[in-house]
Amino acid sequence: MIVYQESITAPPKGFSCTSTPSFIFALNPTLGSVSTGNVFPLGKTGLSLKVKYQDFDYLSANYVLPGIAYSDPARNYTIEIIKTSEQPVNNIVPAGLLGTHQIGNLDLVKLNLVNPITLNSSSCQTPEVSVRMGDDYQLQEFSKVGDTPRTIKFNIGLNQCQTGIQKVTYSLKATSQVIDQKNGIVALNSSSTAKGLGLKLMDEAGQPIALGTTYTFNGFNTSGSSFQIPLSAAYYRLADKLEAGTANASVTFTVNYL
Repeated sequence: MIVYQESITAPPKGFSCTSTPSFIFALNPTLGSVSTGNVFPLGKTGLSLKVKYQDFDYLSANYVLPGIAYSDPARNYTIEIIKTSEQPVNNIVPAGLLGTHQIGNLDLVKLNLVNPITLNSSSCQTPEVSVRMGDDYQLQEFSKVGDTPRTIKFNIGLNQCQTGIQKVTYSLKATSQVIDQKNGIVALNSSSTAKGLGLKLMDEAGQPIALGTTYTFNGFNTSGSSFQIPLSAAYYRLADKLEAGTANASVTFTVNYL
């Protein structure tokens, strides 16, 4: 889980390599020592650092470049501090050098924190939500595959949010079979007796919510204490034979606080 994220833009740079140099992120030795991989544990805090280099993957501790000339435009570095194990209720990542992006023995960019990052166990209360989809549908409303005759709007509540939260993201995960991940369509649960229907999950505007994809809640602000994430859902006609009956589905709603 990402608990802190920030991006900076580094100026253009060029270099020429006569051998095959290392192209690595070197963690500040006072924070720890990592010789392989792209996850850099920060001491015994239960937190780790990852550094995303624009248009590339995460920087690692053991990558090697071919020996050629390089011209590198201005690129973003994105710092991510992630929770990798249990941590104290309050934790501080100190100001100062996090680490250095290096090629061979040349320092390309040093990543520093100007101010310490204080991580609080901030959260919101998120009650379970039950959505009534209606019980008066007629089979003729689902005349062809893809029909979604009624869209039902509902809200996910974020209540009693603590101070210190800067950003809220959310994702949905199916607890039944996934019919179409990208378009947010899940199968009814095993106790349902209706046939030929699934459930389509959407945002407030009716755009599909891709399952397992993280979305930023843009309605959040740091001065409030309670919010609602507006979503919607609709029964979706599948290609199977249509039969009337009970039609229930459930999904897991995951919220992350930054």
